[in-house]
Amino acid sequence: MTDRRNLVIVIPSFNDWEALEKLLLLIDEIIIPQGTNLEVVIVDDYSTMPIPDSLTHQEHLQIRAVNILRLRRNLGHQRAIAVGLSYVYSHSDCDWVVVMDGDGEDNPFAIEHLLNVSDKTGNNKIIFAKRSKRSESYTFKFFYFIYKKLYLLLIGKEISVGNFSLLPAYLLKNVVVISEIWNHYSSGIYRSRIPYLEVDVPRAKRLAGQPKMNLVSLVTHGLSSIAVYGDIVGTRILLSIVVLLIILLLLLGFVLLIRVFTDWGIPGWATYVSGLLVLSMLQLVLIGTVFSLIILSSRNQSNLIPVRDYKYYVDDFFTLKP
Repeated sequence: MTDRRNLVIVIPSFNDWEALEKLLLLIDEIIIPQGTNLEVVIVDDYSTMPIPDSLTHQEHLQIRAVNILRLRRNLGHQRAIAVGLSYVYSHSDCDWVVVMDGDGEDNPFAIEHLLNVSDKTGNNKIIFAKRSKRSESYTFKFFYFIYKKLYLLLIGKEISVGNFSLLPAYLLKNVVVISEIWNHYSSGIYRSRIPYLEVDVPRAKRLAGQPKMNLVSLVTHGLSSIAVYGDIVGTRILLSIVVLLIILLLLLGFVLLIRVFTDWGIPGWATYVSGLLVLSMLQLVLIGTVFSLIILSSRNQSNLIPVRDYKYYVDDFFTLKP
């Protein structure tokens, strides 16, 4: 290649410096196209632990610069990614951006594969690393399975990707105006209809330390991904309520027909059954009304746009390795 191209890797991190040190050493060993400048932007999600000296003075062969984007408060990984992407779009001249977690579970050696796939497809799609094999505990896998099935039921499509992805610069300008990535990065891109491709990449193991995501965090993360489709989920539930109301009305009509035109049943049974059906219908009407109001209010809310609002959350930006 005659033209030099720039690859920026965005990594959100919160108090995970030990794993991050090891990850940077692995990133420094990846195979990238000749003539490519490699930079890393670590989005420091308001870590309470200081940056260790060993990371500050770490030497690299390929990585041209390791930058720290310090946030003013803890936002969580999804919002930290949104801020990081918006900052890179506004301040960096790059050809690709890779988003990956800082614990090492996103295998850095898969970046070469993502770059090759992107080149073969014309650099006009976001390339997601699909989790073909996971290394977590059986408990985590069980709850993740439940989450995927619930997502499929409510949204109508499967989700098998996380944050690990490659964005061509051509599409970065589109991603940073997606308000939904503030809640969930991959779901926001799914919802935006930006073209994407999923490629199988086995999940690696954490390099150091303990996972920061507990059961509560996992549930919150799952709900955030579903909330991106809040209006669709609300409409699906509302339609389900309408179907249930129709079924209850048919049952009520059937009970009344039996009561009026036959001698079946125990005396008084029709009154109890009819009362129960009417109460059920009233509850469904109430729930349906609430969901309708939620859907209408969500359509009228002003949304946060990452590229416009990210600057309010940036505290500092500096380079560890000039």
